Amino acid sequence: MTEAGRRVTLTVTEQVGHLELSRPEARNAMDPDFVRDFGDALDQAVSRPDIRALLVTGQGPSFCVGGDLSYFTSHPDTLEEDLGWMVDHWHEVLGRFASIDLPVITAVHGGTAGGGLGMVWCADHVIAAEDTRIAAGFADIGLSGDGGASWYLPRLVGHRRAQAMILDNVPVDAPTALEWGIVHSVVPRADLMDAAWTSARRFARRSAPAFRQAKRLLRESSTHGLVEHLHAEAEAIHACAASSDSAEGISAFVEKRPAVFTEPYPAAGLVSTLRG
Repeated sequence: MTEAGRRVTLTVTEQVGHLELSRPEARNAMDPDFVRDFGDALDQAVSRPDIRALLVTGQGPSFCVGGDLSYFTSHPDTLEEDLGWMVDHWHEVLGRFASIDLPVITAVHGGTAGGGLGMVWCADHVIAAEDTRIAAGFADIGLSGDGGASWYLPRLVGHRRAQAMILDNVPVDAPTALEWGIVHSVVPRADLMDAAWTSARRFARRSAPAFRQAKRLLRESSTHGLVEHLHAEAEAIHACAASSDSAEGISAFVEKRPAVFTEPYPAAGLVSTLRG
């Protein structure tokens, strides 16, 4: 676990690394300490061989409302420097977060906005509580946007809907987020954590070689041509077939029993640069 009282904590249960945003009194608003803590917790998680899935949740009434505006208004003379540092380093963290092999499950509720949406964009599976309200939030405060919103949203919801969310700050409720493909499922607020843990445990049982190859292929699909991607798929199948998980999975299917996959995820050993 990261140091008590920090913005983000890491605990490990049943091979699931739980990254919990732990600043409920500020609705998990993001300040420089948040960025440092999330990067540190991510480094710890990907270096542990006992973690086979990551679950991201937030304490309090909101998942994450984005940047801590009260922090920035308290430093008006250094706004450009402070905001620039935070966005630069948050993007470095999100770049690493999006590229890790581990399954990432993000469970959101309440206000989910701004740069905090990066933790939604980078997830492999997203669950929303019925009270979730998603908003880019940038247009109304004189900012163009960060956290990958302008890259992910056109791919997820289409150009026109992305324009509405980013240029006109149109908020999206949970049913609309499900309809538009921003989240995978919507559950009652009281059921959110149970649903999140059920999903995290399910993903933790997946084959590590197969999951990491499939995740990579999905990530690369938008930049590959068809022939190039078919070649990448063939290489990935070869890599999966060379692992013991492939034989176990096929045998388990034939024998009508749950597969027990044992191949590990490689320890990424990511090192945060969030100092100073």
